[in-house]
Amino acid sequence: MPGWRNPARTVLVLLVMATAHAAMAQSYPLKPMRMIVSSPPGGVTDGTARAVSAEIAPLLGQPVVIENRGGANGNIGGEACAKAAPDGYTVCLLNGVAVTFNPFAYAKMPFDVERELAPVIHVGFLDIAIAVHTGVAANSIKELIELARAKPAMLNWGSLGIGSNSHMYMVWLEQKAGVKFTHVPYKGSPAMFLAAASGEIHISTNTPGTVQSHVKAGKMKVLAVVTSKNRSPLLPDVPTLQEQGFDLDFRNWNGLFFQKAVPAEMARRWNAEVNKLLAEARFVDRYFAPMAVTASGGTPEYFANFIKSDRATAGELVKLANMKLIEN
Repeated sequence: MPGWRNPARTVLVLLVMATAHAAMAQSYPLKPMRMIVSSPPGGVTDGTARAVSAEIAPLLGQPVVIENRGGANGNIGGEACAKAAPDGYTVCLLNGVAVTFNPFAYAKMPFDVERELAPVIHVGFLDIAIAVHTGVAANSIKELIELARAKPAMLNWGSLGIGSNSHMYMVWLEQKAGVKFTHVPYKGSPAMFLAAASGEIHISTNTPGTVQSHVKAGKMKVLAVVTSKNRSPLLPDVPTLQEQGFDLDFRNWNGLFFQKAVPAEMARRWNAEVNKLLAEARFVDRYFAPMAVTASGGTPEYFANFIKSDRATAGELVKLANMKLIEN
């Protein structure tokens, strides 16, 4: 087109395009949105999603409706996210297991993280509490290992499924200490914790906030917490896993994603608004602190680089555990 050879006209066209993109970013969203969540209702991931959706709705000027798509270690929610229309009206809160671990653990993935999903923002880390039923004769990780050696495969370890963080802590400890537990998978945190509180399973992992009520009720005791550095403020008397000589920081996390083809302006809008929330003490104290979620944030680029690093750790754990690929 001859007109494109005119520098003045080229600049004008570029300005018009930039103005159009800016206008789209300002007017977006124009209708209610949905947030796909890769977990069942009731867990920390679901709680995180509901906190973010409730508080971001006024900032966006539109309601955000939660759609729980739990199961298969987050693969069901991840697939639903990847297959959604890339129009900027379906945002997804996915957990780290589905994004960084599952590609190593499953024989066939129902979606491609790198080709189909666009990282928007890393929302937060989930601290982990390793807990046992009060009937278990162990008060530390060392004592738990000694008990497992004395009673091979007699202690049940509950998890959220093969390849979940809770399962990986079990197989890692088995490899590290040369012991054997019996793995009992559950479909969601509520079901697993009912089993843990009743003594149906001996060992389980979840967030300190979730465990706390069962500890106060005298049904469970926490042997260790896994955090970034310090002890959990919710369980200040419980030593970290690192304090007890075991160094494995592979905590689960939550992050927001769009489909790859969603315009970058829309992702940037969500990134900016969620960063505002995560920087507010009011928001963190009200929603995240009771669940022992450590707020994160940052740019989409930071989130993408974090995923690469976390994926490398996941790959090493899979090799260490000598895990067979999970069939769909």
